[in-house]
This record gives sequence, C-alpha cells and structure tokens, in this order.
Amino acid sequence: MPANKAGLLFVNKTPLSKSLSNSKGDLECSREIHKHVQKSRDYEKEKENRRKVKRARLFSLGWTPVSVAPRQTPAPAPLSVHPEETPSSKGTHSVVLRPHVIQSRETDSDCCIPARPQDDVPKLSLVLPTWGSLDPFGQFRVPMNVEKHRILEYFVLRFFPAVTRSDMVAFMGHPRATTPSPAVQLIRRASTDELHILALLAAASARMKFVDRYHFSRADLPERLADATLRLLRKYLAQGRSITHELVQSILYLWAVESYRRNWEAVWTHGKMIMYLCNQHLGGFRNLDPYMRRMLWLADRFQAAATQTPPLIQERWETEELTPQQYICGLAALREHGSQPMGYGFTETNSIFSEHFQNLLDTVLELCCVIHCHWVGLTEQVLIPKRDWAVARSYFIADELINFKDGDAGDLAQSPVSGDQSFQDCVRLALIVWMAFIPACTPYAASAGLVTLRAAVDAKALRNRLGQIISSLHEHPASLKEETMLFWIAGLGAVASELVENQEWFAVQFQRLAKKLGIFAWEDFVPIQERFLLLNYLKPGSLTKLTWLLQRAVHADLGD
Repeated sequence: MPANKAGLLFVNKTPLSKSLSNSKGDLECSREIHKHVQKSRDYEKEKENRRKVKRARLFSLGWTPVSVAPRQTPAPAPLSVHPEETPSSKGTHSVVLRPHVIQSRETDSDCCIPARPQDDVPKLSLVLPTWGSLDPFGQFRVPMNVEKHRILEYFVLRFFPAVTRSDMVAFMGHPRATTPSPAVQLIRRASTDELHILALLAAASARMKFVDRYHFSRADLPERLADATLRLLRKYLAQGRSITHELVQSILYLWAVESYRRNWEAVWTHGKMIMYLCNQHLGGFRNLDPYMRRMLWLADRFQAAATQTPPLIQERWETEELTPQQYICGLAALREHGSQPMGYGFTETNSIFSEHFQNLLDTVLELCCVIHCHWVGLTEQVLIPKRDWAVARSYFIADELINFKDGDAGDLAQSPVSGDQSFQDCVRLALIVWMAFIPACTPYAASAGLVTLRAAVDAKALRNRLGQIISSLHEHPASLKEETMLFWIAGLGAVASELVENQEWFAVQFQRLAKKLGIFAWEDFVPIQERFLLLNYLKPGSLTKLTWLLQRAVHADLGD
C-alpha cells in the first residue's frame, strides 16, 4: 500500500473481503441504515407537529375566523358620550369576541384568573380581516402573539370595567357614558401608534400579574413593556410633538403600572406630569374624555387612600347627605335583624375628640350604618340608599378625612393619652384606612360576584402614630376605653396593611393588647369590632387571620 494511503480504514470491510469496493450486500446494509435514520427523523418531526397542533388547540385565540374586510382605524378624538349609529364600511362584518381568556385552561395551571359564567360577560363587537386568520393583528405597530392577544382580551373584559367603575351609573354628578364597547375603541386607536399600544399592554399586563396573579412566559413582561413605553414617551416629548388625549392616556397607563407595583413615588411623578399637561394643553381635568376622567380620578383617590396624602385632583364627588329619616330607617332595620349598629364606641368616647372632628366622625357613622345594612343584606327598605350612594359618599368622606386640619386642638380632653393630638390623628388615619376598602367591597358586576377592585394601604403613617402612642403607655397608662380603641386599630392595621413588615408589626401590637385585655378568641373580639367598625368584611381572609392571631396571643411578649 502506498505511503499516502497508509492509515486508511475501509468501513464495513474485513480481512476476508475479496474486494475493497462496495459490494451489493454493503449497499443494501447502508440503505437499511439510512432508511432507519430517516424513519427516526420523520417520526420525531411528526411528534413535534402533533405537539404543535395540540398546543394550538389548547391555547385557542378566541377569535371567530370569518372572511370580512378590515375596518379603518377611527380618527384620534375623545370618545363620544352618546351612542351614535355609524354606517358600516363596505364589506365589513361585526363578530363577537368571546371571553376565552377568562376561562380556566386544563394545561395552564399557573393562570390564576378565576372563571366566570359566559352569560355574565358582555359580548363585544370586533371586526376581523378578510383573510379570516386567527391572528388579526396585522394593523398593530408592535409584534403581536398569543400572550399579547390575551392581554388585550383582559383589557376589554376585566381591566377597563374595573379602573373606570363601569358598574356605577353616575360619576361625580355626570351619567355614565353610553358609548358601545369603549374599551375596544381604545384598542383600535392605540393600535396605530407604538407608544400608545405598549402603554395599554403594560397597564393591563401589570394588573394581570399583581392583582390576578397571572404568570407570563417572561416574569418581567409588564415591567419590560413599561420600560419600552417610558423610552418612547421621553422621545415623544423631546421631539416637541403635540400633546393629545392619547398621550395623557398613555401616561395614565404608566401610572397604573406603578400603582400596581406600589411604587408611590413614581405614581406621584406621573400624576404631576398628567396634571401639568391637562392644565396647560388640554384645558383642565373637566375637558378630558369621560372615561379617562373616571380612570384618572379613581386612580388619584386610590393612591391618596394608600399613602394617606391629599389627592392631586381637587374636584370632589359631591353627594347628598343622609337624611334623618334614612338614618333612623337604617338603625331600625339593623336592630330588627338583631345587629347593633357599628361605631357606637366612638360616641362613647366623644370627649376624647375635638368638636370639629366629632362632627366629621358623625358623618362617618351615618355612612357606616348604610354600609352595615348592605353587608348583612338589609336592602329591602326603600329609604336605605343604594350601594352607588355609599361608594360615592365614602370617597367624599375620605377626602374630608385626608384634608382634615383641626383648629380646635386646645379643646381636646386632658387625658394623658387622648389629650395628645396624636391620638385623634391616629383615629383619623385608621378611619382613612378603613374607608379605603369600601369601594373595593362592591364588585363591579354584582351578578358575577367577582371583586375586581382591591384596596391598597401602605399604613406607614398609621404605624408611626400608633407606635408613638403605645411607646408612651408606660409613662401615661391609658384608660380601658382608650386601650380598647388602640386594640381595634392594631387589628385594622394587621388585616389592611400590604407591606409585610407593617403587617407583622401591627400583628405583634394586636397580640400584646389582646393578652393585656384577656381576649383570646374571635367570639370575644366580635363585640369590640362591633363597638367600633367591622373588620371581617373588609377583605377575604380577615376573619381567619384575626382568629389565628387571637388564638396565639397568649404567647405574646408584653415587653418592649
């Protein structure tokens, strides 16, 4: 063998082979090997195709495939407050968007959005493109996929009704706008601009993540969408382009993202920018689109209650006061039901508060009487106001509590504890916290029974006030009435505060006071919460949490 051929290896040949060339048997063996390899590849490819088809069936997009012409995007103008019949474009056909995204999926175990009955969900008219594709998003300025499509469906069915309180007919003296499918119109307008559609997706996805505990393919999807929106917003403003309602709406969506993340400093920054643009370029808050005005005002009151600071928007939701006949009717209905009207404990200690604050406290107790009637189901009486009145009234009284400044501080009682103005301020902050949950206790769709609003309370200010009072109890012991009120405030903070460190601090104080007062069971705490304000109706799990804390209060450390 030549030197250059040394080291060659003849595959499938043995020393007994007569020829080094390919034999017939070798070719057949090679064909069998290649056929087997190709068959294995085809089998794996077929498995992958079946897997894709199966996933496509499981994650249906919820669009009805029909052949129609696309509708042109409407001109960017404020949403109409009156329903108008507009002639359909030639060759267009409206179909129904059904809420498949809200239903529970067998394979999507991480999705925490509760299922809701089909009959309770509004059917929203949308128009599909001519090619009948399941992905009708060719008109969008950003790449769309199944996940973003789900976010848009969520925006229509859950996000928009909640943030605009579409359950309430009247809002700040104005009737609810009757534009058909306003959320769909917002999506159509936003679809033509990358900034607006990204802001919309960021807000809806943030609510899915932080409220409904939805899991995305990327855990930080809402934050990434918000960052991209913020970059485009800065570029937009740097270019000196016109200030439009859509731009303010996009900033409001960023406000919503930071609000769900409980980043109140960023919320304040976005809020000040919105108010500046509204006042300087759009003619003020009153000239905004009705739905945007609702969303902005409610978001502002949400952050004001959470941080217990004055709201940015000065306009208040004026409501009629409760008449004496209505109040007497509510009291009689509760007594016939066998319930004691909550809040009577504040009247027993009226000498603790100034006259100015006592007058405000009386309006709180009148509202609480109506709320109590609704919580226990006593709404048959004609004179008892509806829930819409109670929600609107709660916003008005919360504004009064937040902006309260007592000029009669010298008239406070001379008790070492209650004589300190911080005691009255502590009660004021506690009432703000409690009042923040009243709008959240009313679902936006009563027939569905789903609570779509959730109060957020920082409770830092309340913790500081309560801690200041408790730290002085060693030098100035409190009376039994004062100590009982502090016990109730600690329980309120334990169930209402969102921050874990605040929850733990309030829970420790609650258990210490429970041990000091000898209260170790829920049955013993019921008279105390009825004496002040009920806590078990504020949010799910309140009863369980307070019961658990009381049962373990016997082991509480009474030291510092």
